[in-house]
Amino acid sequence: MYNAKFKIIIVAPFNLHLNMLKYYIPMNKTVYIIQAPPHWLKNPPLSLVYLKTYLRDQGADVKVVDLNMALFQLFRLTPREWLALDEKREKSIFAKAHREFKPFFDFFYREIAAAEYIGFSLFRRNAHFSFALAGEIKKRFPDKTIIYGGPQVISLEKENKLDSRGRWVIGEGEIPLEKITAGDKQDIYRFAEIENLDTLPFLDFNPLNLKAYLPAIPLLSSRGCPYRCGFCSERLLAKKFRYHSPGYMAELIKSLARRHTINNFVFCDSMINFRNDWLAELCERLINEDIKIHWEAQMRVDDNFTPALAELMRRSGCFNLFVGLESGCDNTLKNMNKGFTAAAAAGFFQKLKKGNLNFEISLITGYPGEKESDFAETLEFLAKNKENIPKIAQVNPFVDYLGEYPGKHFPGRDGKKRVKAVMKFIEREKMKYTKSFINNLFY
Repeated sequence: MYNAKFKIIIVAPFNLHLNMLKYYIPMNKTVYIIQAPPHWLKNPPLSLVYLKTYLRDQGADVKVVDLNMALFQLFRLTPREWLALDEKREKSIFAKAHREFKPFFDFFYREIAAAEYIGFSLFRRNAHFSFALAGEIKKRFPDKTIIYGGPQVISLEKENKLDSRGRWVIGEGEIPLEKITAGDKQDIYRFAEIENLDTLPFLDFNPLNLKAYLPAIPLLSSRGCPYRCGFCSERLLAKKFRYHSPGYMAELIKSLARRHTINNFVFCDSMINFRNDWLAELCERLINEDIKIHWEAQMRVDDNFTPALAELMRRSGCFNLFVGLESGCDNTLKNMNKGFTAAAAAGFFQKLKKGNLNFEISLITGYPGEKESDFAETLEFLAKNKENIPKIAQVNPFVDYLGEYPGKHFPGRDGKKRVKAVMKFIEREKMKYTKSFINNLFY
């Protein structure tokens, strides 16, 4: 279904992409927020949609530009080819695109000529393209203000690379962008967070063409994470954990489903079960208000979770969950600061199965401090609980994205070796897994 969806897009004629860009970028706008490639293809750029919706509500003229999707279509690659980890290609993709699709970029530069502010959402993989495009924009339009936000800004600050090439936003961007467009001259904004998320206007995806993505609308019911897992960058992206009320979320879902005639939703939160009473109320509202949708989300292992809540989730439309197990060894789980035990995970999986909820898990091998005996416990855990684990979604060795282990190289040899051992186990036991998410987090 995924590949078939994109085959329709890939064969589109070249002039359609110019028209698509024109559709994305109306004239006389003040702010353009750009998602550069390469990046995830399944969903529209949700963080940019939040920024656009907020700024428009404050009276600014703003537009989202998904260059990632536009250039994916122009290059005529498969999604797997586009998302393949290739650092050399990531460093060269701007020059190649700029050379091969000159009319596309000529049109792009003409359309942004009237803009005062150009924003980029930086991730590790799209930073090269973003900086190259920003440099070209400044060469043509020296007076434009360039703004950088996104997760990669945190890493750049740790490396002392927040220089004069632009303004920098660490954390969420609504309040900083509002200040910048109002004339504030601060160079770096740090964690200017919205306290009450229910004050945000309902998401407006227009004029993004949702048909260009998978037929599911992404959502966030919360921001930040109340936990601090050692391997996860989420703990650095927000200072406070905040969440919408169940009532707000139910009304937002109802509005989006009606406006876009789509009933599939993806919660992009770190976890949907940050509070079981909150989750139960949301599910009850979806059921009682006859909001017929299908939804999926990420979940955390929770000792207090009940089969009754699992059943309620299923009745409200939940069809799949992603659970970050990471390890079946208590020692490794403690080192990761996961906050649960292997026994709690086994019980949690039983409850999900009893509630007829499909789910898939992730695993991390070679975490600092993981011994061979610890890894053996993980394999033993999988063997004991394989009947209650419908699918393994992701297996990767630990990668030190945050640079918290100076002088050490990750992924390490043990981590890579243990991924192979997990795969041998999975294939021997005939467990289901997602092939494209094995060893997919490092070059």
